[in-house]
Amino acid sequence: METDMISAPIPVGKKTAPNRIVFQPMECNDADSSGDPSDLTIKRYRRFAEGGAGIIFSESFTLTTESRARKSQMSITAQNSEGLARLIKEMREVNQDSLILFQLNQTGRLSEAAFSKVLTVYPTGEADIHVLTEEEIEEIGSNFVKAAVIAKQVGADGIDFKHCHGYVCTEMIQPANTRNDRYGGSFENRTRFFKETVRKMKAALNDDSFLLGVRFNFYDGVTGGFGTAGPDEVVEDFSEPLAFAKMMEDMGMHYINVSAGIAGSELTQPSKKYPEGVYRLFGWAQAVKKAVTIPVIGSGYTYLRDGKNKLPEPNQEKRSFLYWAEKNIKDGNVDMVGVGRQSLADPLFAKKILAGESQAVNYCTICDRCLELMFAQKAVGCAVHDKYYRELYRSLKK
Repeated sequence: METDMISAPIPVGKKTAPNRIVFQPMECNDADSSGDPSDLTIKRYRRFAEGGAGIIFSESFTLTTESRARKSQMSITAQNSEGLARLIKEMREVNQDSLILFQLNQTGRLSEAAFSKVLTVYPTGEADIHVLTEEEIEEIGSNFVKAAVIAKQVGADGIDFKHCHGYVCTEMIQPANTRNDRYGGSFENRTRFFKETVRKMKAALNDDSFLLGVRFNFYDGVTGGFGTAGPDEVVEDFSEPLAFAKMMEDMGMHYINVSAGIAGSELTQPSKKYPEGVYRLFGWAQAVKKAVTIPVIGSGYTYLRDGKNKLPEPNQEKRSFLYWAEKNIKDGNVDMVGVGRQSLADPLFAKKILAGESQAVNYCTICDRCLELMFAQKAVGCAVHDKYYRELYRSLKK
């Protein structure tokens, strides 16, 4: 099968991605005790770089060790600058062409209480969860700005301002955010944090070649979530997601990365039980693509594999990654295609696909053992194709 679409370079802001395959952020919980990349982290990212995807996103970097979902989560503070610079250097030794973007995140409600502070944007009815004050929200905004500057200083090509999967920035824009101050209630107020922070980022960076973008949920899939019409609604309503997409472009974002669902849900990661979820992700990315002119990255492509999946299509070829990646780009539904779990199953995925060696790919089996490792606070990798993580998974099950 041809690879004409996915092999074509694409401008992203003032930079160029060498191809249309994207390695999505995958939290792998293998930083050292200070949040710096460990030797295991470096080894993993060197393999990603060797794989040659057009864009390689880092996993979600926490702005502060006080708010973490993973015990060994990577951090991006002034104290981590040297370690992050080493990470970039190691990747660039292998690959000078791929764009390397750091994903920045404030965990919030999904922080792990055993070693972190659990925060929320709006009251949840749970007495032990701290509701952020206006001043604390402003401080979080300042931390995002500082992190973006650090990312530039250590050599990253840009950042991803994470607004997906249930973390603080997801909460901020949800209709369920009925705070009675300037950060809640109306759509204007709920997007105020985004607008204020982006303006401050751009002023601090003073470099329009440094890439800024957002991975956001088109639909959270929960009551009052983003993509619904109100705090008590759960049915999809596209008006706010499309308005937010246009806002991102107007604010000077260089790309939009479309996702959905709360961390670990089948909206986020199409499963064997719900294969049709991949079609919904395609449709949401298509809707964003029609609304903006900047590059749009689609999600859900790991599930497709070589067509050996449970999609309701009799022709195996028309169920495959290659078929849908080429089709969606050619049809103007998306500009780039993202894989997450597949990058762990085979870090050389992009290299093999672009070389016409799809039969040599170690395809993700959608077993989600990597997610089990993550939720167990273990180092994360493919427990099928990688011996180290296979043994780690076995020890977890003893």
